Amino acid sequence: MRTAVRKMRVLWLSSTNTLSDEKGDRSYNGKGWIASLQETVLSRCPDITLAVAFLSGSGDTSVTRLARKGITYYSIRKRAPEGVLKLLNNWTGFFTENYDPEIRYIAEDFRPDVIHLFGCESKLASAVTSISGIPVIVHIQGILRECLKRFFPPDIRDRDFILPQTFINEIVLMNGFIHLRKDYMKRADAERKYLHTLRFAMGRTDWDRQIISACPQAEYFHVDEVLRDEFYAAAGSWKARKRESGKIKLLSTISETPYKGLDVIMKSARILKTEGFDIEWYVAGVSAASSLAEVFGRKYRISCERYGIRLIGVADPARLISLMQECDIFIHPSYIDNSPNSICEAQMVGMPVIAASTGGVPTIVSDGQTGLLFSPGDTGQLSETIIRTAHNAGQSAALGLQAAKKAATRHDKANIASSLMAAYEKSIAGYSRI
Repeated sequence: MRTAVRKMRVLWLSSTNTLSDEKGDRSYNGKGWIASLQETVLSRCPDITLAVAFLSGSGDTSVTRLARKGITYYSIRKRAPEGVLKLLNNWTGFFTENYDPEIRYIAEDFRPDVIHLFGCESKLASAVTSISGIPVIVHIQGILRECLKRFFPPDIRDRDFILPQTFINEIVLMNGFIHLRKDYMKRADAERKYLHTLRFAMGRTDWDRQIISACPQAEYFHVDEVLRDEFYAAAGSWKARKRESGKIKLLSTISETPYKGLDVIMKSARILKTEGFDIEWYVAGVSAASSLAEVFGRKYRISCERYGIRLIGVADPARLISLMQECDIFIHPSYIDNSPNSICEAQMVGMPVIAASTGGVPTIVSDGQTGLLFSPGDTGQLSETIIRTAHNAGQSAALGLQAAKKAATRHDKANIASSLMAAYEKSIAGYSRI
């Protein structure tokens, strides 16, 4: 029998806020899971007293403290340069955001038993090295050094991003994708230092476990992610539709970042259309005015509109669920990912999923059972898999059913709350022995 859980004070460090009445963590397709985890902790972990510190663009002081619904919030005012200073920094890289004084102040004010840091790539990740006397457990998100290896598609170079309409942003303001890659490089150097020194980590895939196994002192805990409530309510609701018109309807949820696979979508759509298949491919997270779509379209001579690609921008849960229920297959084309919530949400709804076999994806998509995998960037293989799946209603139904069952278990809130509590307790106990 498990002994009674002792009461503990837990401080979360997040780059985005989880206040229900502000933008930030809830404002994008794939985010919101930290806020969902917060709600789970509030309802299922009565022994936790929670504080959440996050970066904010507003505030009269460097740290603003407020309490709401049993949670203490610390809003840390961002110190990123603006205007001319931002332009100078983009050119020189001289300025470095550092929030160690604020983090130490918050730790002294709240006096947590454990600090939970979301992402080693976070701008608050210096807590790994700057905080002493308190265990810091890092919740692995992505790994920047791995993203850098695949940041641009194999046939894309810096020069491809320089078009007449992107010249000012990319070259003069240095605020485009070329600069973003340089920013990743800078932050990856810091990430490498934090990973080398971290003592405790939690994650959810074989891939992130393997990465942490190379860290000399780190102890790893498996903790799955809570999805947004709307997807629990829609669990298993997908049904294979009758396609009298023959049209294949596809859905992807990605971000406007080069390695997320927009080029794969565009090339695959062209293959399918050229071979005579009538498709409609909805892409959430990328807008019709996307400069990335413009760059890829110019490079590959592909018009999204001509080949049935609908760039619909950011979509809220209700819109995503509606699209999932009317589409035939969910496609995840990213060159690198850990455990994308977009896949998990599609599986929860019961959609058949086809995903690139990269990073931690094979942990959440078991090939032939809870989805189908293809080699990253292999548009020929992806196109063939789409056609085969779209014309096999029995396979689609079986994949969706198994995916929904697996997702229901993997994202069970009670199990996640229990795993999280265990990770906190073991981190505290392990730290006391150091």
